[in-house]
Amino acid sequence: MRIASSRRLLGLLLPVAVLFTACGDDDDTTTDATGSPTTEADGGTVSAPEGLVTEGALTVCSDTPYEPFEFKDDAGEDTGYDMDLLRAIAVDADLSLAVIDLPFDGILGSLEAGDCDVVGSAVTITEERAEQVDFSDPYFDADQSLLVPADRASELTTLADLAGGSIGVQSGTTGEAYANDNDPGAEIKSFEDSDGLFAALAAGDIDAILQDLPVNAYRATQDDEVVVVETYPTGEEYGFAVKKDSEELLDFINAGLATLHDDGRFDEIYGTYFSTDAG
Repeated sequence: MRIASSRRLLGLLLPVAVLFTACGDDDDTTTDATGSPTTEADGGTVSAPEGLVTEGALTVCSDTPYEPFEFKDDAGEDTGYDMDLLRAIAVDADLSLAVIDLPFDGILGSLEAGDCDVVGSAVTITEERAEQVDFSDPYFDADQSLLVPADRASELTTLADLAGGSIGVQSGTTGEAYANDNDPGAEIKSFEDSDGLFAALAAGDIDAILQDLPVNAYRATQDDEVVVVETYPTGEEYGFAVKKDSEELLDFINAGLATLHDDGRFDEIYGTYFSTDAG
């Protein structure tokens, strides 16, 4: 295994488009009572919405790790593309950021349960999900993809080559739905998180992983033993989710995204995780 440059990642992601293109700044971080990292605001510039789960904090439910969108850095603090966007929005309103780690399957229900204010977890906006929650403006485009062991890349070049084999997917995701809708005659095995998927592939328990292209592509830049062999254009868009009819909170998130885009921080965050100049 070796760390590769983000130039390779950007090449794998193309022609995936980014709706805004993204950012963050280096803020002082602390830890809340639950051990979740928080970011101390350095003077808010916008008003925080009413009715937050925890006063003075924007509480986010997320399934981690799901690199490069949400994961913990070497210091154990929550970071990633989604986290940096939401942290910047929170700081502008003089709020800290608190992160709750939950399994992706059923994570949207955490909003109705009152566990958090927003779900930030590389969530694809779908009609079915939009019946359960309200979504922010989309902030990232994504497709699906197939990741296989590098030493099998010559034999497993398409989804059809998996006939008689096994495909790993994450439960409750659009990748799982795509695999089921386009089943080539392979056994589809569901896992709770991406760590389980990658561990199963490394152990030979599955032959391939079908999931969001940015995640598979990022993994391929970190590990020479895997490679993305095929992508599937699905036109997916990620959005941050809030409880139904939370208009003030939704307006707050959308206004925050627009501000980050307008002042250039969105581009900076995107560059941290995807541009050819990062890393």
